[in-house]
Amino acid sequence: MKKLNQWSGRMLLFGGIILGIVASFIWMAHSTLLGASPFFAAGAAYTFFLYRVVQRSGRAFFVMHCALFMISIPLPQAQDALGIPVGGSGFLGFWAGIIASGYPWSGKRSGPDARQIRDDNNGEVQGYTGGRDIALINAACIVFVLGCGLAHLAFETPTAPVAAVLVGSLVCGWAFFRFPPSFLTRNVLLLVIPAAEFCLLAFLTTINGQSALLYVWAYGTMAGVLLGGRYWSGPRLGQPRPPFNGQAEPKRKRRTVRRSQDRLKQEHTQNEVTAEHR
Repeated sequence: MKKLNQWSGRMLLFGGIILGIVASFIWMAHSTLLGASPFFAAGAAYTFFLYRVVQRSGRAFFVMHCALFMISIPLPQAQDALGIPVGGSGFLGFWAGIIASGYPWSGKRSGPDARQIRDDNNGEVQGYTGGRDIALINAACIVFVLGCGLAHLAFETPTAPVAAVLVGSLVCGWAFFRFPPSFLTRNVLLLVIPAAEFCLLAFLTTINGQSALLYVWAYGTMAGVLLGGRYWSGPRLGQPRPPFNGQAEPKRKRRTVRRSQDRLKQEHTQNEVTAEHR
């Protein structure tokens, strides 16, 4: 009864918050409710699948959070162009999807601790086996971020330099995660290269006025990171590539010497004799 009361209380709490968010959306977009509803639904669906399904893959979870930030940037511009509260509808949808992805509805928690298959005997990946589900999640995320990059390329500035940036960032991200260096080199490069490329592209954007450069670079890099960071064929399908798989030195097992029953009896007899002499 105590567990049932806790489950009912969580359902009422989360359901009340979602109803409050939906009521806020209706109040905000009452005059343009029909046009704003798709943006609210898309935002809710995005974060729902992000926290309920994509969370099983740590790298895809991080990449899709970066994509969420990139998606949020042009929303105010679309609001000015369409005359619809796109930004507010999308953000409210994001929050509704995050709350709706919680485990109280089914009683099962989401995320890697609850759904990933563990295999303690697999020393190469330290208990993480990957699999077809993880590969499908990463493949779907690759298709999504590439679609976002192609959308910016098609609708904003469909020029050859922007397309070259998209292809180049995709190839560079794939090569960096397909043939990864050591941990130290990787960490240094991850701090230096993205900042340098961002400053260079921001400078080129101010000169040429091509605002899609930063977007296609970011989406292409995200797709390359996911594409090169996994095994897509073979027995290790869906596993992360080293050294990005958390591979560590295996712990040395202590050798335990099992003593035979005869030796135990002999030691016990010697202890009794010693006690009698005393």
